[in-house]
Amino acid sequence: MKQTSFAIIVLSVLFVACGPSKKLQNANAQINTLNGQVESLNKQVATDQKNIYQLKNENIAYSKEAEQCRKVKEAINQRVENFNKALAEHGTSMEELRAKAAKALQDFNDAGCTVTYKYGLIHVVMPEALLFEKNSTKISDMGKQAISVVADVMIDYKGMKAVIIGNSDSTVVTGTGSKFQDNWALSTERSLSVIRVLRDKFDIDPKRLTAAGRSKYDPIADNATEEGRSKNRRIEVILDPEYRRIWEMSENK
Repeated sequence: MKQTSFAIIVLSVLFVACGPSKKLQNANAQINTLNGQVESLNKQVATDQKNIYQLKNENIAYSKEAEQCRKVKEAINQRVENFNKALAEHGTSMEELRAKAAKALQDFNDAGCTVTYKYGLIHVVMPEALLFEKNSTKISDMGKQAISVVADVMIDYKGMKAVIIGNSDSTVVTGTGSKFQDNWALSTERSLSVIRVLRDKFDIDPKRLTAAGRSKYDPIADNATEEGRSKNRRIEVILDPEYRRIWEMSENK
């Protein structure tokens, strides 16, 4: 009996000694796990705070960029509005110049001379018969009178430039007695003849003049008939108001 009681006492002591130790180990393990989770959460919070700070800075930068874009957009819209106003004013003056040129060329209407205004440009068409003998580049006195109308327009409008374009029919100009290699040469040389008259007789600055020749490649009538070929042999004068200058002028409005 005494031995049994002693055994029970020993077992009780061992139970008391071992039981709390396991609980403590388990609690410590849980504490370590929780500490690890807290450390991980702290790192995540630090990362989130860093991201928030970065996003705030980016938001400030984007706000500044948005404000700059808004100002640029307003400036562009204002510039376009000024340009449209300048263009409208310019269009009125160009139409007036077209009307003036057309009126001045009325005496040459029977010869086929025309003046039109399209796409912001004044187009003056002068037929070969008004300016040259056939296959010649020498301008007649009547032709110089017609060219004087173009000169008057350019004198009135100092910013105006002119492109002088020679056109021929499809008839080959080469052969015995011809001094031109081909229709390109004839059409271009006729353009140069008009430019020389504008420069030498009317003192138009050569910097405002451009020569071009289209040979037979821009017909306005059928080359199969003499009437059509006659219409195709012509000089076109395109008066260009230089819209680049109007855009630059609009900046100051």
